[in-house]
Amino acid sequence: MESKQAVEHLDVLIVGAGLSGIGAACRLRKDHPGRTIALLESRGRAGGTWDLFRYPGIRSDSDLYTFGYDFRPWREEKAIADGPGILRYLEDTAAEYGVDTLVRYHQRVVSADFSSQESHWKVRVERTRQAGPAPDGSVPEPVGTGEFLDLTAGWIFNAAGYYRYDQGYAPELPGTERFAGRVVHPQHWPEDLAVEGKRVAVIGSGATAVTLVPALAELGAEVTMVQRTPTYILPIPAEDPIARRLRGVVGPERTGRIMAEVSARRQRAIWSLCQRWPRAARSVIRAIQRRAVPAGFDLETHLNPPYGPWDQRLCAVPDGDFFAALRSGRAQMVTGQTTAFTERGIRLASGAEVEADVVVTATGFTIQVLGGMELRVDGAAVQLPQTVAYRGVMLSGVPNMAFAIGYTNASWTLKIGLLTQWFSRLLTHMDRHGYTAAVPVTPADLPTRPLLDFGAGYVQRSLDALPRQGTQAPWLMTMNFLADRKDLQKGALVDEHLHFHGPEVRVGVNGVPDRFTTLANGVRLCYREDGPDDGEPVVLLSGLGMDLTSWPAQFTEGLAAQGYRVIRPDNRDSGRSSRMQTPTPSLLMQALGRPVPGAYRIEDMANDVVGLLDHLGLERAHIMGMSLGGMIAQSVAAHHPDRTLSLTSLISTTGAREAGAAALSTKRRLAARPARNREEFVRARVGMMQHLAGRTYPADAAVEEELAGAAWDRGAFPDGGTGRSRQLGAINASQDRTADLAGITAPTLVIHGDRDPIVHPSGGAATAAAIAGSRHVTIPGMGHYFHPAVVPELLRLVTGHLGSVRQMPGAMP
Repeated sequence: MESKQAVEHLDVLIVGAGLSGIGAACRLRKDHPGRTIALLESRGRAGGTWDLFRYPGIRSDSDLYTFGYDFRPWREEKAIADGPGILRYLEDTAAEYGVDTLVRYHQRVVSADFSSQESHWKVRVERTRQAGPAPDGSVPEPVGTGEFLDLTAGWIFNAAGYYRYDQGYAPELPGTERFAGRVVHPQHWPEDLAVEGKRVAVIGSGATAVTLVPALAELGAEVTMVQRTPTYILPIPAEDPIARRLRGVVGPERTGRIMAEVSARRQRAIWSLCQRWPRAARSVIRAIQRRAVPAGFDLETHLNPPYGPWDQRLCAVPDGDFFAALRSGRAQMVTGQTTAFTERGIRLASGAEVEADVVVTATGFTIQVLGGMELRVDGAAVQLPQTVAYRGVMLSGVPNMAFAIGYTNASWTLKIGLLTQWFSRLLTHMDRHGYTAAVPVTPADLPTRPLLDFGAGYVQRSLDALPRQGTQAPWLMTMNFLADRKDLQKGALVDEHLHFHGPEVRVGVNGVPDRFTTLANGVRLCYREDGPDDGEPVVLLSGLGMDLTSWPAQFTEGLAAQGYRVIRPDNRDSGRSSRMQTPTPSLLMQALGRPVPGAYRIEDMANDVVGLLDHLGLERAHIMGMSLGGMIAQSVAAHHPDRTLSLTSLISTTGAREAGAAALSTKRRLAARPARNREEFVRARVGMMQHLAGRTYPADAAVEEELAGAAWDRGAFPDGGTGRSRQLGAINASQDRTADLAGITAPTLVIHGDRDPIVHPSGGAATAAAIAGSRHVTIPGMGHYFHPAVVPELLRLVTGHLGSVRQMPGAMP
């Protein structure tokens, strides 16, 4: 039955209202309050896993200081909390951030198809209903009603987890029909199951089994844990002793924040020690267990895993309750392969029989990623095993979709918190840049491996159906919280692997439009225009690593005021223009000035300028550039004389080794470690501008700080400096262009400062000497920087030069 209601559009559609979905929604409510958001939950209640599982003793297997959200720390005394306590925490958090009002229950996402033309998802949703009790007394998952509705969404944040809620994994054992008792899976625990006085066999050795054993014993059952393979089980305090001391000093709120950091680092340290020294770690665990087990316990048989500590997840038991159950005599362990059911219980491969009234199959999950939804891009089905995870947040070839999978060696939420922060940063970045779509694109021949490096059986059974991961960043699905925090929270937001798309015009800073065009060579250029449409066109080309905002407003406005149509593009690899896929030269290659095979050249950047003229329908233009932009301008004039009205080369050079060499102090600054975040970028850019300006006309730090911040926000440095390095590689690839300059016939003005520390004044002199008939002007005291006090003189010189061209034969009417 199809509904005919109007199609609703959401900015972000979150699939699932569990731990990850609520966390993502809270983050968006904090960072993006103006966005339209909804959480679609197929069940009738929020909480996900923590509402689904109702078995006795349900609890986290990670401390709640790291399992809780970073923006709302865990305040309770117990570090290992039970399921109801966690569910209350989730509900309280959702209510505090207003997320509880955004959840739409009994709605399951069936399919989603991304439209590249419209830059949004077309989503099909089925309404569900709660079915009646199952024959075994459990409460089944909701079923579809056959009623569908359609939505569109700019983004999908898939927080559906990685396993099926309606079907847990149970081994196929013959003879189930002969067994006289009940068979129960923890994922669907019957509400009417009473275990007091009954014999209960728990098949499994993971966290669920280790939790169930003491809980069932406490309820009066006689419990036998039947395991095929032993696991590492370690007692820990239910209340962290460090937290207990802190709480009385700084209070619950600050204790939660401090302990989140302490616990995350402690988890990582323990995992690292176990991986590096597994034999020593095994000995320590064995010593702790030996003191905890009852007398006569066969430690070598039942607690002797055939793998190293943390090769699979270690089972932590609060206050050693599992071992207490063993010591009480209410619980025991049996190790061996389960082969079949009998009338009275289960039989092992050894022939032994474990008698039971109830058998609990705590044998794991059935893996299912993305909630089982069908995914398409422009109508083509997405084959998940052919995709690769990008930063553990997105999938290659799938635009505008994030997914949530946490850590397997630490608290799940640690990773979820980081990836939701990265997702929020990405949305902000796209807003500022006018982008409407983002898609990770894998490089050719990317080596891959399974998505999860985890030995649990339920994971290993499903690896072939899951996406893949790469072998190095950003395609590596890391399990290192500290490294991920550095990358996802504070590192460069985007790189050459994340491609953006958007409409051709977006309003930029101060209402000036940023325009876009994709050239015939595939390069996408961003540009701005000032002045009258019918004015003589003047193209201004920026310097190394600089975007179009690097031209002083006083200068561009002065040209526009005199009737010129001022066109400022972002060069390739800067601002909002394309990031190239060509090789990035190393610092050594940059320092030596050696060309890198496969690098683009100055001539290629000149072709971009001509392509922009073609796009604008301009036959010719005045071409002007500073520094690297001057080199590009020279190349346009040399190789495209029919498109060049005049050439103005500012603080630039010819590429000849003996001309225009940078000062050693400047080279050291260029070789500095790239900025990792906005704060570092602004600080480094201000320092560089002050250095380039010199002492006669010093740069104003406050002004430069504002300009640097605006440049960062436009995307001047989203790639850790690789774009600037590739631009420098273009200079090195082009080498000495003196011979090309000798063929320039356009009227040429060369301007240089006598205090330039990056392009020595000899570079300007060499440029003027190479171009016959050019005019060379040196401005005393000027560095590699256009100080406000110098701009009027620059403007006078430039407009005089442009005006003189009008008097020449063949000039524009």
